Formats: sequence, structure tokens, C-alpha cells
Amino acid sequence: MSVKRVMFVCLGNICRSPLAHAVFQEMVNERGLEDHYSVQSSGTCAYHAGEPADSRMRKTALGRGIKINHKARQIFRYDLEEYDYIFAMDKNNYQNIRRLTTNEDLLKNVFMFRQFDPLTPGDVPDPYYGGQSGFDDVYDIVDRTCSHILDLLEEDKI
Repeated sequence: MSVKRVMFVCLGNICRSPLAHAVFQEMVNERGLEDHYSVQSSGTCAYHAGEPADSRMRKTALGRGIKINHKARQIFRYDLEEYDYIFAMDKNNYQNIRRLTTNEDLLKNVFMFRQFDPLTPGDVPDPYYGGQSGFDDVYDIVDRTCSHILDLLEEDKI
């Protein structure tokens, strides 16, 4: 069986995408699917490359039993060749990812993350400049959407 390579992408790779990475990986582990998935996250900008995830996001995740152990990295064109599923956290990052190549075969695997949100499509709001409630809201969005994405991947519906 081939490994499904999944990447989550936001702007700086310190809040939304590392959370999705950690939550999705935990769900994969809980279902005993570690050998079936390779999970990563990145940002469209290199602002925070090499830095850990935002401390507020790490604290929020840890409060829900998820440890984020991640160093920020930037997405590059070659990632589009390496990953089978790339999920952008918002429209701006979706467009930035699409600007990396004109190869439509590579772009067919780039999706808006919340198009798979079972409650509401749209952007995952960036909690960086807000308060704790923003981090909590993002956690809830990421948790339910990652669960649905994993269900769909397991059913070969993406």
C-alpha cells in the first residue's frame, strides 16, 4: 500500500497549519494508520522559518491533549510534486500555493482546507493577532475538519 502524503499550509506555519499537522497526525495514530500517512505542514512565507509554533497555539493544543512539536518551514514548488494532498488554510494562501507552478497536474491536489469542514466552508481565521477565543475557535475548526478529511481519505473520496 502506498503512503498518502498530506501537507497543511498557512502563512507563517506557526499557528493554523502546525495545529492541523499535529491534530491530523494524532488522529492517524489513534486509528493505527501511521504506516499509511506522511504528514507535514508549511507556510507560504518564510517569516518564521525554523521557529517553533506560536506558544499560544501550543498551549491551546496541549490543553486538548495535542502536543505540537514543529519547526516552521516554507512551502516550495517541489512540495507540490512530493505531496498528494495539500490543504490551504485560507484563500490567500491557496492562491500563493497555486502561483508556485502552472502545472495543472500538480495543482489538482491543492485544496481549501475548509471545503471539507462538515459545518461551514470558508477560511480558517488567523488567530495570531487576537485573543484566546480565536485560538479555541481555530482548534475546533481544525479538529472537526481534520477528522472529516481523514474519513474521506480512508474512503478514497478525495
